[in-house]
Amino acid sequence: METISLNTTVSPRISSTADIHKNDLAVLESLTIGPLSRTDIIKETRLPRSTVHASVRRLLQRNDIEEFTLASSTGGRRAALLRISTLHDIADVVELGSHHARIGIANLSGKILAATDVPLEISDGPERVIPTLYNAWTELHRNNPQIASAKIVGAAVPGPVNSQGHIVAAARMPGWNHIGLVDLLHEATGCPTIIENDARAAAVGEWSRRGETAESSIYIKAGSGIGASWIADGIVFRGYQGFAGELTHTRVQTPQPMICSCGNTGCLETVASGAAMLQHLASIGSPITTVAEIIEATQNGDYTVSPLVRNAGAYIGEALSGLVNFLNPQRIIIGGSLSQTRTLIAGIRSELYQRCLPMATAHLTIDTSLSGQDAPLIGMAVLARQTQTTSHRHSH
Repeated sequence: METISLNTTVSPRISSTADIHKNDLAVLESLTIGPLSRTDIIKETRLPRSTVHASVRRLLQRNDIEEFTLASSTGGRRAALLRISTLHDIADVVELGSHHARIGIANLSGKILAATDVPLEISDGPERVIPTLYNAWTELHRNNPQIASAKIVGAAVPGPVNSQGHIVAAARMPGWNHIGLVDLLHEATGCPTIIENDARAAAVGEWSRRGETAESSIYIKAGSGIGASWIADGIVFRGYQGFAGELTHTRVQTPQPMICSCGNTGCLETVASGAAMLQHLASIGSPITTVAEIIEATQNGDYTVSPLVRNAGAYIGEALSGLVNFLNPQRIIIGGSLSQTRTLIAGIRSELYQRCLPMATAHLTIDTSLSGQDAPLIGMAVLARQTQTTSHRHSH
């Protein structure tokens, strides 16, 4: 089972400069999941209190981390938190979609410094898409000259990614399977590159934004396609070959099962994705041609579109119900463009509560994403920070 650990543990012994350096990196790694208090860092690293306080002092002096406060909701003492400094390394990040890309520049604490949307067709293949991405990043840096050049590139893609960084069996990415995207992006940009599944990246971004280190959560990305990811106790689960989270190809009960892009019939994607809804609307002569128009119509109470979106939510809830019973998560987070519609959330919630064991839903929270459309970009920046920190550690 392949996993990505967002936490770190280090031996408490300090006896040399190398050990001091190792413990400083452990503190930095603990902050890749988001802001933490000194007490939280002690729990995450399992280092002695005195060791953590000494590392924090050194990192603050070097401006590797920064301290800030959050107002107490009870009006009491303000909580002091630490986070990775926003003054340091920059990542160029992207979320690839079927018909567009969300391009961004971020610091490695996950703050998006600039972002834009670029139209493209992922079916055009890497030979056309990669130059488009490079040109978009170049233009974004040109328009934001105050931002330093990127030292690493992170790409979130709508398909499974294995531990070697290869896209595998991605039905929504024809022509990309087993392509060495990491090498191609490195060649185009001159920067070290990481790639990750888009839902998994978004889950990391949301995890970092919320700063909840012990939570078990399922993230659902609902847009043109459907993706999912599971994080528990700081571990992002990839599965044996990178297929963990492929909820979109779970079969659901439909009156007339349709053929899916994966070759099977009755997959969730065929009835609950934005692409499936657009296909249905086209078949009945609707003028709606984009997911954004579906969202607008639903928010306006369109009598044709609203039931369609509600049913999509119910199908997602049906597919999720077995996972909720099996994994017993604390939280389900709905992201992606369709999460903007309360109608979809209502459909998911209703079906979950009908199908799941009462004990599995008694304390279950169903939320929409705090990070919105930038969740995958934030996640790639956080993963980039983890990659750089780990590489730096291994070089010493």
